[in-house]
Amino acid sequence: MSETGYMEFNYDKFAFRVKEYYLYHQDECWVKQEENGLVTVGITDYMQKTGGDVAFVELLEAGAAVKQGGEMGSMETIKTTMTLVAPVSGVIKEVNGALEDEPQQINQDPYGSGWIYKIEPADLAGAKQALMDAKTYFPLMEEKIKNEMTK
Repeated sequence: MSETGYMEFNYDKFAFRVKEYYLYHQDECWVKQEENGLVTVGITDYMQKTGGDVAFVELLEAGAAVKQGGEMGSMETIKTTMTLVAPVSGVIKEVNGALEDEPQQINQDPYGSGWIYKIEPADLAGAKQALMDAKTYFPLMEEKIKNEMTK
């Protein structure tokens, strides 16, 4: 693990970070396993930077069931509206209520205070087959950045 706990890719004037020891879904969501069996989920630094400043989030309520790869809400930015994709199947146990009044926390700290849900996963071992560790996700993110920036 690096000193900061992040892997970082610098491109032009931007620094894109990937939190080490988190798991990543191809649709730019991350998963952090908690000691209580729940997982905390949020969006990647790449998604929040390329999407723009978050103005509004529309989230599901606690108790809602989500399916891996399915919709788990949406996020409006100054550039676009994006669908949030569930990185695991399970039941939402907690919603980050602070995002209702301060959605910009997603931009300020996507791997910390900008988390979106705490989910009780239905089958975390099975879900992990569709998730990547930071070292696998990082080069895919680099490639996306290079492709996006050369458009």
